Amino acid sequence: MRNEQGARQAMIHKEEMPGRIASDAKDRENIRHKLEMCINPFSSEDHPEGIVNIVTGRIAPDAVNVDNSVALGKEQMKQFEAGWSECFHEHLSNKVVTMSINKKRIKLGSADCFETNLIYSRIMGLMSSRDIDLKELFSHELAPVPTSMFEDNGDMRITKNQNPA
Repeated sequence: MRNEQGARQAMIHKEEMPGRIASDAKDRENIRHKLEMCINPFSSEDHPEGIVNIVTGRIAPDAVNVDNSVALGKEQMKQFEAGWSECFHEHLSNKVVTMSINKKRIKLGSADCFETNLIYSRIMGLMSSRDIDLKELFSHELAPVPTSMFEDNGDMRITKNQNPA
């Protein structure tokens, strides 16, 4: 092919450029590395007992019943159909408990306490899968809410103004 000045011009697709090829190779290597860190879902010998997250390796608590979701759904459907005339407009509750539904905090007396081990384990997981600068990461507070602005129970802290205007 020729351009306006009559010189020959090579036809190369942008995905055939050396930079794009190197970028794609790096992406493939990152995906391969991430998959090697996961638990193999097809090898039952590597799995611990119970339900486990194949990416984080976190074992589900006993309350998680997502493996029985089909049976629970069928039972709920039978109950709904049996009481159609009375409970048609009532709210349908979700009987399936997943790992994400589990509380991320525990109750200590009257106060909620957040599980800091969960926060730190997530950070470690992110660090292993991404390029994260530790100084930048730890410059932020590792809490669900800024503890300088909120009480442990979630109420906003009241500041006392020294010089009321």
